[in-house]
Amino acid sequence: MIFYYIKIPGYLSVLIFAILLSNSIYSQQEEKPDTVGIRGFNWFAYPFIFYTPETSLAFGAGGVVSFKLSDKFGSKPSNVTASGFYSINNQYDFTLIPEVYFSEDKFKVWFKFNYGKIFDRFYGVGNSSPEIENDRYFQENFIFNLKLLTKAFSEELKLGIIYEYRYMNVADKLGNPFLESGLLPGSDGGTTSGLGFVATFDTRDNIFYPHSGGYYEFSITSFQKKIGSDFNYNKYVFDFRRFIELSKRHILALQAYMMIETAAPPFYDLALLGGDKLMRGYINGRYRDRNYYVLQAEYRMPLIWKFRLVFFGGVGDVSQNISTFTISTVKPTYGAGVRFRLDELEKLDLRLDVGFGKGTHGFYFSINQAF
Repeated sequence: MIFYYIKIPGYLSVLIFAILLSNSIYSQQEEKPDTVGIRGFNWFAYPFIFYTPETSLAFGAGGVVSFKLSDKFGSKPSNVTASGFYSINNQYDFTLIPEVYFSEDKFKVWFKFNYGKIFDRFYGVGNSSPEIENDRYFQENFIFNLKLLTKAFSEELKLGIIYEYRYMNVADKLGNPFLESGLLPGSDGGTTSGLGFVATFDTRDNIFYPHSGGYYEFSITSFQKKIGSDFNYNKYVFDFRRFIELSKRHILALQAYMMIETAAPPFYDLALLGGDKLMRGYINGRYRDRNYYVLQAEYRMPLIWKFRLVFFGGVGDVSQNISTFTISTVKPTYGAGVRFRLDELEKLDLRLDVGFGKGTHGFYFSINQAF
């Protein structure tokens, strides 16, 4: 086992305990899938401890279960990931994300469940929002997102429906000036409920660690009061990814992402710049607005034994309208990471990243690739 202590000055101090060198203690394999696609079941779990000024000392655990529901050669593995933590100042958060392929990959079900009571930060809306003294607020959050897709016309193309539900309770504004003003949509919380259409085109040779192919997704979701939403607006999402094997086990991964929202979404459902997948290095939501774009790339290469090395970089920004994006406010992101291979057959990895942005940085520990 390996014991990690990582300190990032001025932003985050993290203490993480994880099982990396052997998954025999916290993982189990039953009828491990072979190259002909026989049904299998694998799981891996890990504990962690971390400290931030907002959460104080917190204890948590995460894990992933992967399995196949089809005997067809080359069928995609289903997976269920989960993580949660509890802090000594009574904050907690739990997330569950299943992605399941049925009937020889003809049908796909994906959903996300999240519930938590945590401190969050809000710096206002726009791509130049300044640092403020009272940036925190306390929220209770419940999220349920669902995608149901079925094969259409070809093996690679799937069409389906998408549903997004979120209940947000701003439990304590903690003197945040933007929320205290009461002028922002959602400053007192509320419910969003949206129904829409999603299309995906997937040519990846592996869903966890692609060497070639691409993944392209487009969705449109309409949030309306007649389906239970407190706010009326539309959300459009474009997510295009391409993977190129430059040489044996040396991979270039590319992603272009854009979110466009109309009308007046609540502040908590605006496009949020930052996080562990897009614009690593920025606090999730440090900048937010109705429009958001990201261009990022990763260079993935072998290191030693089950370890791999990743270098990443990109640019992104938010804006009220597409026409008001400017070069002067573009935000950079760059960093590096280590991957530890949990399942060599399905190419399932444990992920550790350090990202840097414009005057900020962040630490990320998770299952699977950022994209």
